[in-house]
Amino acid sequence: LRALWPWRISDEALAEPWCRAGEMAGWLSRSAWSLALIAQWRSRQSPGSVTAWIPDFFCNASLRPLRASGARLVFYPVTDDLAPDMAACRTLANTDRPDIVVLVHYFGRPTPAAALKDFCRLHEAWLVEDAAHVLRPVSGVGTTGDFVLYSPHKHLPVPEGALLVVRPDGAARLGEAVKGFEPPTAWPAQLQAVARAMGCSRRAEVLGAAIWLAKRVLQKCGVGAGRSGGPDFVETGPGSGPLSGNVAADPLPSPALGRLGRQLLPGWLPELPRIARWRARHLLLWDAVVSRAEAEPTSGTVVPAERPDHREWTPYLASYSVSEDQAEPIHDRWRAQGLPVTTWPDLPPEVIASRETHACAWRLRHTRLYQPVHQGLSVSAVLRNAGAGTRVVSAETDAVPPLSCEWETPTRQQWQDLEGRGGRSNLVQAWAYGEAKAESPGWRVRRAVFSRADHRPIAFVQVLQRTVLGVVRISRINRGPVFLPQATSDDVTTVWQRIAQLGVFWQGRLLTTAPELPLTGTAIAMLAELGFHQSTPEGWESIWLDLTPELETLRTRLDRKWRNMLVASEKSSMELGIDQGVASLEWMIGKQEELMAANAFEGISGAFLRQLHHQLQVDEPLLVLKAVHEGEVVAGICLARHGKAATYLLGWNGDKGRSLKANQFLLWQAVCLLKQSGCLWFDLGGLDEERTPGIAAFKLGLSGERYHLVGEYWKW
Repeated sequence: LRALWPWRISDEALAEPWCRAGEMAGWLSRSAWSLALIAQWRSRQSPGSVTAWIPDFFCNASLRPLRASGARLVFYPVTDDLAPDMAACRTLANTDRPDIVVLVHYFGRPTPAAALKDFCRLHEAWLVEDAAHVLRPVSGVGTTGDFVLYSPHKHLPVPEGALLVVRPDGAARLGEAVKGFEPPTAWPAQLQAVARAMGCSRRAEVLGAAIWLAKRVLQKCGVGAGRSGGPDFVETGPGSGPLSGNVAADPLPSPALGRLGRQLLPGWLPELPRIARWRARHLLLWDAVVSRAEAEPTSGTVVPAERPDHREWTPYLASYSVSEDQAEPIHDRWRAQGLPVTTWPDLPPEVIASRETHACAWRLRHTRLYQPVHQGLSVSAVLRNAGAGTRVVSAETDAVPPLSCEWETPTRQQWQDLEGRGGRSNLVQAWAYGEAKAESPGWRVRRAVFSRADHRPIAFVQVLQRTVLGVVRISRINRGPVFLPQATSDDVTTVWQRIAQLGVFWQGRLLTTAPELPLTGTAIAMLAELGFHQSTPEGWESIWLDLTPELETLRTRLDRKWRNMLVASEKSSMELGIDQGVASLEWMIGKQEELMAANAFEGISGAFLRQLHHQLQVDEPLLVLKAVHEGEVVAGICLARHGKAATYLLGWNGDKGRSLKANQFLLWQAVCLLKQSGCLWFDLGGLDEERTPGIAAFKLGLSGERYHLVGEYWKW
């Protein structure tokens, strides 16, 4: 259906997610053509043979057009961490001075480019950033090279689509010279001579697109979707096999972006942030599956390689490092299980012929295994093929620890005692929050406490329920259950086995939940094994600030820039206003509604805040802090207390407040007040680096502990 949709989008608009201001970009079918085109441009500037430096850990099939263009290829060594071996490069330059140097950002992770940039300037070479494994530009990618190569077809379900970006301020400082490369629409025509020499034809391209589309339709229907393939792990001998450099490769389409690719690409552009999240989740899933599958001492050690810390880059594959003597047996075992394990790359013949010079590339090829993390990956299929040894939920009922669940028994005071013992409790599971939600028509609140056989509580949960048409009972659990510190991983699994009973189709029960579980592969696997389904990869993210250290220590931990702004705010003669009354809350609600109207977003409704404030009056009313300068309120924030923790709910900052750094002033005052009142934890109320990067950077300046929950699920 996407292929039939009549998209009307220019090449410039299609390239926007990958192209920065001042850059020129053009579409081709494959990034392999981009390398050949750059070599042609270089030969115009310096007549004669072009010497192109390629990292030795590189796919030989991707070099076919570059070889056909007449370029001379020189392979420089990479290190174990996949960075250029600069010492070897400086030695190599004495005999083979480069015209073009290719830097690869392997598996989506940015490769440091500063040293290679200086090297290219010294030798007057063009620097090409190969970002074919990069989903979209991130910090450290596309900011150094004269050219950047992106390959959306490697990440999205499209038959072809590669982008060549030309940068005027790269290593060679091309500047106005980029205009001499002709308009991007003319780039495919510049490659026609090479394409004819390689035997590329329009007819073969159309046939290939039709075959690709037919396969995709069959996969959508479940035909062949679970197959695993790929070449054998080892070479089959000189002159043949996956490492020979002569391995049969898929036919290369002609240079121009085909009609089918152009039709499909626009529909996926808005999905790039979600695709990045799916890939991050699937990476975590593979890590959990592999760690459990390879837990036996005889199975060999499998170590994850190339991992982001906080989604600062998107993984292209789940990469694992294995000892050389165990790599092939583990590869064959995974493949026999039906897992889609692969190896990479098909090393160039020049590298194979000189294994001592390229020892690191040879070792990387023989000690790395890869699993896919694409957005279409089936979690259930991965777990099914991985085998019983990787299960989180035991299939044996005798292995389930005894557990009691008492509904409707806790009193308000008992619930608050449990919140205090829970430490990092959350507002959504507070008693007052449940009572406020229950004031909405049709909803009722139920509460349960889970205990071990010795009657010691290990978790508590607040559930909102309603009945639809008198038949279907809908249960909603938001950020629950909350587990007490003494709960074990087995306790967590057992509690969720009990909770899963709230969603049973034949009993007319539907459960929707955003679990209070950290985003880990173990959590993803457990929920899938219990029959939960997820429709979105997004999950709640925020920051916990530990208030137990001394204030001086907390202040020292602040980001230096943040702390400097705080010092400036404290010198501005601002005063702090503290209020828990209705009038201040109404003022805060008014400012919140103005923000929602001006920025077109949906936040906490004023009606619910009033209900919550009413319920919290019994315990600890909502707290409003105001920054006052020369009698004028310039900023304000609203906080909620629950147990031994507190949550940042709302914030407003006027133009004058921003100039006075009032937000830094208020948030630090909140930290001081909460600590003095005995609060141990402060939740900064959400983190979204994609939609609100400025607010996220502000909150990160407090140097708290980031956390990311597993996301939204449902069970029927």
